[in-house]
Amino acid sequence: MKKKVTKKAKSIMTVQALREGFKSGTKKNPLPHFKYLNCAVSDISNEKFPEMVQITMGPAKIMSEIGNKRYVNETFAKLAIDEVHGYNIVYASPKQIEKELDSIGMLNLEA
Repeated sequence: MKKKVTKKAKSIMTVQALREGFKSGTKKNPLPHFKYLNCAVSDISNEKFPEMVQITMGPAKIMSEIGNKRYVNETFAKLAIDEVHGYNIVYASPKQIEKELDSIGMLNLEA
């Protein structure tokens, strides 16, 4: 005789802990988080800073610069990720950027 399978309901604390836009934790990242430019931004809020987040996972180039830093809210975390991501793009391919600027007529080669 087979036993009935019952679904476990989420606890009230888990549902309340999730802020809007955050996914619940997983085995890899147990904190509630959201993804932004291939980085996981986790919710580590407390009483003093109810919107505090931390960048917990991401590519090695980004994590070497800003890994495990805490930010007051998700806007500042996104700005930090954008800054490092943009710098890595510009630093990695200056010839590509030069071609793009030349194709739209913004590059002035007169020196």
